[in-house]
Amino acid sequence: MKKIFFLLILHISLSFFSINIYFNTYDNTIIMNGEIYPFFGKPNKFRGKIISYFKSPNVENFEFPDNLLVLEDGQTIGKDGTIKVSKDVFQSILKLYKISKITQVVIDEFPIELYDEKIIVKKITPKDKLKEYLDLFLKEYEIPNLKFYFGEYKITPKPPKIDITTFSFPEYGFYKIRINDYGKTQTKVYINNTISPTAGALLPGTYTIFVYAKDELGNESSLTKNLFVPKSTINFQEKEYEFFSHTKYGTLTFIGTKNFYEISSSNSTITTITVKDTTPPKVLLEKKHLFDNYYEIKVISQDFNKTKTLLKINNQEKKGEIFKLKCGKNIIAVYCEDTFKNNTLKLETIYINEKNSNSLQFFDQKRWFNIGGIMIKSPFIKTWINPKRQRRHYEDKNFVIHIAK
Repeated sequence: MKKIFFLLILHISLSFFSINIYFNTYDNTIIMNGEIYPFFGKPNKFRGKIISYFKSPNVENFEFPDNLLVLEDGQTIGKDGTIKVSKDVFQSILKLYKISKITQVVIDEFPIELYDEKIIVKKITPKDKLKEYLDLFLKEYEIPNLKFYFGEYKITPKPPKIDITTFSFPEYGFYKIRINDYGKTQTKVYINNTISPTAGALLPGTYTIFVYAKDELGNESSLTKNLFVPKSTINFQEKEYEFFSHTKYGTLTFIGTKNFYEISSSNSTITTITVKDTTPPKVLLEKKHLFDNYYEIKVISQDFNKTKTLLKINNQEKKGEIFKLKCGKNIIAVYCEDTFKNNTLKLETIYINEKNSNSLQFFDQKRWFNIGGIMIKSPFIKTWINPKRQRRHYEDKNFVIHIAK
């Protein structure tokens, strides 16, 4: 009785519109009028019409195939057809065929699992196929706007989400509207009851921003936000600092002029800072006596900038760190200048006693020394001098220096 009642309702509903019948080869199901039925077999992909109905003849003692519906590509629907269905399902399809209410038969793979609030797409599926499948079961749903789908997606329709971003400085304000929704939305923005764009700048004043959004399914949402853009006074001031000064603006590591801005809701201050370097370099002179008249003299300059240093000993410019000084008074002069022409002059004096009891003499290359018949090759020689006795060192043609006893 229930089956007869179902077929009667089906006949009445189909008298007003036609349908497509879907054979989903992913899970071998038939989708017809929102209902799902099983089928068996491995049919080929197809989109088209049923072209004929084969009614099996009733001949005694002879078996013919059961009744079949034949598709345009030769596949058949029936108990013994390419697509095997139950007798009840066959009768329902046959009924629709006879009253010409089947627009199209679709045989395709729809690898989609449908749940209350989500879907799971088991294989990569294009958007048009996904929507075609969902339209068989759902009147309203939302999916992300993608070309292809794979994985899990929420489908419950939700109203558009509105986000209003604002910020303001004295004399200047800004706003921007963002709408988050799966599909296309219709958006209207009103600022102080005047239609406005979705982003823009604002002059000082008080504003009421109202946003209305409506998506393709008719879901609506709105949001209101107030914004105050202050009008302020601007103060100007000038300051001078020494290079590398530590200030509330930070450590000043530049030379020249820069502007620094302090902004509040009531007023703004623009400070023009000029940084100069008027500090001369610091010069350290390190002296170390090595032997005889030889000294190690190191010059160390300290400054925030690059420096150029000049060393003079007895008014003669010198390079290096080890020097032989004359007996008596030696004047050491160091001149140091930084990038900004700040300079320092440092003078020191070194006195050397003439009564040294020993001496060290250097030569331009290694020489042979004949000392009491012993030959020694060296670039220098140290001798002990008896002040009461004169000694001579002389060199012969073979560059051998003979030391007299």
